[in-house]
Amino acid sequence: MNSIVARLRDLEETLGSVACDVFGSERVPGLSDADVAELLVVSGRIQRRLEGLQVEAAVQVGDRSAGLKDERMTTRYGCSKPADLVRMLTGTDTRAAARLVRAARLVRRDVGITDGAFLPARYQALREVMVDGGLGVAGLLAATDPIEQSARRISDEDRVEADRQLADFAREMDSGDSVDEGAPRPAPLPEDLGTLARVMVAYLDPDGAEPADEAAMRGRFFSIGKVKDGAAPVRGSLLPEVAAQLSLLIDSLLNPKVNGADDPDEKAEPSPRGVRFEPSTDEGAQDGPVFVDTRTRGQRLHDALAAILNTAARTDLFPHLGGAAPTLTVVATAADLAAGHGWAQIGHTGDLVPLAAALQTGCAGGVQRILFDDGGRIVSIGTSSRIFNALQRRAITARDGGCVIPGCTIPATWCEVHHVKEHADGGPTHTDNGVLLCWFHHRTLHLTEWVIRMNRGIPEVRGPAWWDPHQRWHRTRSPHRRQPVPG
Repeated sequence: MNSIVARLRDLEETLGSVACDVFGSERVPGLSDADVAELLVVSGRIQRRLEGLQVEAAVQVGDRSAGLKDERMTTRYGCSKPADLVRMLTGTDTRAAARLVRAARLVRRDVGITDGAFLPARYQALREVMVDGGLGVAGLLAATDPIEQSARRISDEDRVEADRQLADFAREMDSGDSVDEGAPRPAPLPEDLGTLARVMVAYLDPDGAEPADEAAMRGRFFSIGKVKDGAAPVRGSLLPEVAAQLSLLIDSLLNPKVNGADDPDEKAEPSPRGVRFEPSTDEGAQDGPVFVDTRTRGQRLHDALAAILNTAARTDLFPHLGGAAPTLTVVATAADLAAGHGWAQIGHTGDLVPLAAALQTGCAGGVQRILFDDGGRIVSIGTSSRIFNALQRRAITARDGGCVIPGCTIPATWCEVHHVKEHADGGPTHTDNGVLLCWFHHRTLHLTEWVIRMNRGIPEVRGPAWWDPHQRWHRTRSPHRRQPVPG
């Protein structure tokens, strides 16, 4: 057996013995913080060294699969291309195998014709760092991808100099010295190498951004497909600044707020600031656990986008259509609305939605609800008089502070004002009948066990049995409510 493979097999046995000892005796949970950090640093270095060996082997797979088909290494192992063979032999997925092969092309060395010695690799300096264990596949690709994208406009001399500076930066970060005494210094992050490489490219290829921007402008698009199984598919390619703006808006909704150091209720470490509760004065109920959000990330992203669109529709800043702000109409029959079930129709597209959507739109600005009788006669048109005006919204915002469902962190800016007693049932558009709900809780209120009522102008919530087995009413604690003066 080849000595290199034999030594690696010995290493594998040693690692296997260590792993069995660690997991068999559950040693990791008993380690100190410093030891856990050291474990990750050492195992990361071992992983990078192994990746370096895999890249060097992938170089040989590529070189030996470039000749006549019958003589190719890939053919002998029954594969069509090097990445497939690497994937099969390493037991990894297609993406990881492709990254190994791509890294191999960057550090591959040709053999000199005259003396048979190896010539420098395309990224020789970074290859040397990888050989020393200071760089893995992720770091190598992060450092070289920006340069490769502008390769046609960067001279060989500039590329070699960029390679040298990137390698020096990686060595400096992977010096092995401790930042603090007893604390291991981590390896260079791929993100840091990628940032440095992009800065270099910005100087070496100042005109490169223009063609990329032109291609992006040509390729930008956004499409909304036809409704299927109750949902409309969307596809698109956003410009970076548009994607960033959307991401910021979504982050403002999905990132929970945290109590600050100046919070008088903060006794220990910070915790998410949800809606807090105190017993209702006439019920004496006690606090219960907060609502647990079980939505997937994709579902939360959808609901955040819905809140953004509804908020934009309320602003009346968009160009008018037909002499009025763009207003989505939702059509339903009065009979279905009275019965509480059935379907409603979106006026703009004709798509059907559950009646709950019509109930929700009755409270939201930018949306108008129209009711017909069984004969097709218009019997009700939602007007601005049934939508909470700006003054009422500001007052309700000052009282509620955000979505009133416990544990929800959506701020008031993104919330809708909900009629506690439906307007169709005689509920007034008054601050004593309006509460703030985020889009998700407004849309799904009828599907859950959460119930809201008003008690002398103050919202109270009754939750599911798991939240409060006694099913008592809990009053929301307004940040502006006058507190009793100590006697």
